[in-house]
Amino acid sequence: MAKTALLISSGSYDDPRLHNLPSSVPDAARFAELLRRPELGGFDTRIVNDAPLIAVQRSIHDTLSQADADDLVIVYFSGHGLKDLFGRFYLALPETDLSALPATALSGRYIREQINDASVRKIVIVLDSCFSGAFGRDLIAKSVVVSDGTPDEFAEGTGHAILAASSPIQYALEDGSGPAPTSVFTRAICDGIATGAADVDGDGWISLNDLFEYSAKEVNERYPLQTPQMSCFGLDRDLKLLRAPTLLRNYAELGADVEEALKSDHTELRMAAVTVLGRITHSKNKERASAALRVLRKARGDYHPAVAESIARHIASAPKTPRRTASIRSSNDKRLHSSRWLEVHGIQLAKATQTAASFTNSNIAQLSAVHFSAKPGVLTVWATDRYRVDVWSIPTLASGDTFDLSIFVPEVYSLKIFNRKERVRMEAGEVFAEFDSEGKAISLGCTDFGDLPDYERLIRKSYTTHVRVARAPLLDAIERAVNQSPKKNTPIVLDLGTNGHGEVGVRFPRNRKSLETVPVEHSGDEISMGLSPTFALAALSSFSGRVVDLRGTAPDKPLLLTAEDEPLHRHILMPVRLAEFERARE
Repeated sequence: MAKTALLISSGSYDDPRLHNLPSSVPDAARFAELLRRPELGGFDTRIVNDAPLIAVQRSIHDTLSQADADDLVIVYFSGHGLKDLFGRFYLALPETDLSALPATALSGRYIREQINDASVRKIVIVLDSCFSGAFGRDLIAKSVVVSDGTPDEFAEGTGHAILAASSPIQYALEDGSGPAPTSVFTRAICDGIATGAADVDGDGWISLNDLFEYSAKEVNERYPLQTPQMSCFGLDRDLKLLRAPTLLRNYAELGADVEEALKSDHTELRMAAVTVLGRITHSKNKERASAALRVLRKARGDYHPAVAESIARHIASAPKTPRRTASIRSSNDKRLHSSRWLEVHGIQLAKATQTAASFTNSNIAQLSAVHFSAKPGVLTVWATDRYRVDVWSIPTLASGDTFDLSIFVPEVYSLKIFNRKERVRMEAGEVFAEFDSEGKAISLGCTDFGDLPDYERLIRKSYTTHVRVARAPLLDAIERAVNQSPKKNTPIVLDLGTNGHGEVGVRFPRNRKSLETVPVEHSGDEISMGLSPTFALAALSSFSGRVVDLRGTAPDKPLLLTAEDEPLHRHILMPVRLAEFERARE
């Protein structure tokens, strides 16, 4: 099925009785850009701006006549909507003369005839033009003639739908209050698509009905003078138009139901909410665990003794954030004056060391430390517990000789004091390393293990599979899948590029069907990788951005996680061998 979109905008008019619409051209451009995105719609788009009548007619004819029966076509128009004395509907173009509409404007009859003559049976007409009404403060009415409602010319034929900007007695409005005027209706449509909020039913797709419901609600809430309407003629309201982008929400959200229960007058409901929050404090997702702990601390003053006791118990049992162990002293008391030194941004150093420290193994000396490798121009900070490797490549601001050293995890947590420092100097000694910034310094014991595992060999120059996915929904999907398993830490399988490369599926090895799916942008092969759910959640949580990239080559090879907005950070995740689980399934 091919998907085509024709976007017609008319913002400049020769007839002085038609005021110009500065929002029309940029609105069409924004809508086209969203439709064109491969991860959303992948539409083949064509924009016709301020064109003469013959060019507009030809573009409509070519678009509809060249489409096959099972194709999907969207025709969008932004401009003035008009009616003549006989009630016939027209769309104004730059050359339109209000005294000669049949000869100079695009008639609704012409569009209807093109729809009826075309073989394509899935046509969506989006009209951002007004049919009647008044206008409000800072709003420019987009019509000069009152219409009687949805044009009769479009009410014939089958296989098409009309999304109209306003009701029969209202204007479609243009918001001129900001620096860049924009159509109220088109802005609601584009915002809903761009954020994913237009996926009203939450099924991962923006259907025709979703798009209408969202845009109508947004427009009417902001501007009660305008109420969008939709009419369908032989076309399913649930027709899927675009894939919804994964919602870019904060994963630390706990859910309105939990927070409402915590405010309830019923003791049993508050106790239940405290129990849920206490469980969340042990989540492998640090953002969510921290959010739950903050809510519990705020609720410590509950008047009921049983609830207050339960809150105190859950706070006491929650995992504790490692604290600084090194003492802070003045930089004037420096102990090292080494030729092995470098300077880096404090926030980068603190974030890298605190994140990498959580991927260590206290049972093996080499794996219980964070490793520092200083080379010209870059400080590599990394740690591993054998099953995963967390790597940070921090650009240096200045440096001396190269060095390699390791600092054990309990001491590494002291480096978080530099989180707000612009510049931190690190000097390497034989038995300790010194860090100082803005008059404050700490010394941390260090060692040199010599030959360490070569993590670089695990990172390939090219990968056969690449998936880009929003982090929060994938975390959600994995946690929901894990909660369906009666056994603790049962391996999960990530099917990268399922359903025609458009989704990541999450399942257990014994299942053939995905328990959860997440829309993604995928390129390359389809592969299935077995992973520890605990490790997968921790790996995703080590990033703070909205989107992560997953790269792999084969089910038995490491999975590489990166993020475009966190270029310093890489995470390598070892797969789980699924042979025994696959045999059990068979």
